[in-house]
Amino acid sequence: MYRYAEHESTEVLLACYSFDDSPVHLWVPWGAEEWQWDEFPLELEAQLVEFMRDHGELYIQPRCPGELAEHVAKGGELRAHNAGFERTMLNGNPGKKIGFPHIEIGQCVCTAAKAAAHSLPRSLENVTAALGTYGKDRAGKIDMLAFCKPRVGKIPRYTPQNAPDRFFRVCKYCVDDVLAERGVDYAVPDLSKKEQKVWELDQLINDRGIKADLPRVADVQVLIAQYKSFLENQCKKLTGVNPSQTEKLGNWIRANGYPIENLQAPTMKEALKDKHCPAEVTKVISIRLLHSMKAVSKYTAIENAACSDSRLHGMFLYHGAKTARWASMIVQLQNLFRPVIDDPEVAIEAFKARDLAWIKALYSEDPMKVFASCVRGMLIPEEGHDLLAMDFSSIEARMLAWFAGQEDILEVFRGHGKIYEHTASKIYKITVEKVDKNQRFIGKIATLALGYQGGRKAFAKMAKNYGVDIPEEQAEQIKIDWRKANVKIVRLWYELEEVAIHAVKNPGTAFALRNKKVIFKVAGEFLHMRLPSGRRMAYYKPRIDDEQLTFLGVDTYSRRWKRCNTYGGSLAENLSQSASRDLLVNGMFHLEDAGYPVIGTVHDEVILEIPENFGSEKEVAELMCKIPDWAEGLPVKAEGFRAKRYRK
Repeated sequence: MYRYAEHESTEVLLACYSFDDSPVHLWVPWGAEEWQWDEFPLELEAQLVEFMRDHGELYIQPRCPGELAEHVAKGGELRAHNAGFERTMLNGNPGKKIGFPHIEIGQCVCTAAKAAAHSLPRSLENVTAALGTYGKDRAGKIDMLAFCKPRVGKIPRYTPQNAPDRFFRVCKYCVDDVLAERGVDYAVPDLSKKEQKVWELDQLINDRGIKADLPRVADVQVLIAQYKSFLENQCKKLTGVNPSQTEKLGNWIRANGYPIENLQAPTMKEALKDKHCPAEVTKVISIRLLHSMKAVSKYTAIENAACSDSRLHGMFLYHGAKTARWASMIVQLQNLFRPVIDDPEVAIEAFKARDLAWIKALYSEDPMKVFASCVRGMLIPEEGHDLLAMDFSSIEARMLAWFAGQEDILEVFRGHGKIYEHTASKIYKITVEKVDKNQRFIGKIATLALGYQGGRKAFAKMAKNYGVDIPEEQAEQIKIDWRKANVKIVRLWYELEEVAIHAVKNPGTAFALRNKKVIFKVAGEFLHMRLPSGRRMAYYKPRIDDEQLTFLGVDTYSRRWKRCNTYGGSLAENLSQSASRDLLVNGMFHLEDAGYPVIGTVHDEVILEIPENFGSEKEVAELMCKIPDWAEGLPVKAEGFRAKRYRK
């Protein structure tokens, strides 16, 4: 979006707007571009005049209509779906061409953010369908894209002159957009004043962006190309085909003694573990996995997204998760490869030589994994500045224990903090000091997999993700032992479910947990879970089906809008993650007030960019851990680093 907004070719084709309930007005900024030297087509203008009789005013002029320009210039409120897009475009090169007044972040209200905060679909098309409000025009999207995307062929670009019918449909599409957005705006409550400020901070973070070390990215891209060429030659020698030729390679593998179903990464990784897989096939599968390694595609994403200031803007999405945590976009900074080398900074310096043999000599790890390990390190500060990253330690485990009143775990966090050893000691009925490495591993998996009512399958699956196969019988016994040792957390699961069901069965009546930290209430079409911070998490159109709580939402796995069911453990997860996010937001505002500008947030971590002679890790940790009144008694710890490159 930001790169689009700064590009000289980007322009505003048309704009539609309305004031409150007034008719929708259409403005075509004709004459603002050099190619618009001719008169606007008269027949098309007549067609638009007739169409707009049922709406508002039609303006065909190069500059903004006076009432709109005056409203914006005076600081008037602007509401839009994905309002950051309008603000960024109109403050950028497209807006400058038509003399649009500057829009401040504080003027904007985003209906997409409102929808996401109420656990509704984020896209305009899907949220109108979910709410049953005025629907978005689907057909017009094809015409809109035809006008907005570069073309090849007989017609280099569509214009009102050479495609008047299509342009007319785009105008109708834009009018419909305003009506659809207004319908969502009226149907969905505004963000609270505090959450509106969080959204505004999100916009500021995206405006600031994160600098990318583009020269070093270019270096590693050369090395990746060299190594892919090497892998391709190896694969051709063995099979006669390229590793990217999926169907042919799959046929070769099956013809050479291994009945593989498909060449998806999980399937191939399972095949590598199979002792019956022939050695030559194993080698070919390894080549395919390395050649198609998605982790290194981040470098291309960085190059494509970096703006003229070498910074990545717009990488974070407010309320990207149901629990209100941020999600990442484009480069996907929240989903980076876990490094397998200890010194990414050294590797990045070595990339300058653009010598694949040198990288192979330096590292025993496969070159592709070395490249993937360095993506984080390509994020750097401006000259004279440092990056400072600070992360809450085990915040979800702390938050879960705090909500449940599981005092033995809270005491661990107030003391030595060895939660995995503590968990293992309870499972194996030994002292913390006697816990060995393998038992600690079991304690870690139990802490991560069982806290939200996970059973033996969840435990075994997570252990497998860490490369260890645990028999289901053993996993079942560990689950039983963990639940016996964490009775209050188990009780929290069932209490959350019971209270939520009571609230759904008695709309309008508030029901609280015994500790009064959480309140459930149905208001209108939403079941609200009121968090200790005062923020409300929403579940749309809740109902009880066979004594199970269900609601309409986006399914975690299919990403489809459907009726979902939930249970105590899932509610506990929502609760812990949501409260952890609120604690992070609390820390972010403390940091901003103290002069520490936030440029990103990854899970429970904040990333700052500060002058070399400013601030300290100690102060940042103290500001992060400045507990609000609602979290009294919660033991919190933050750890981080200050460096010239971002790292894990």
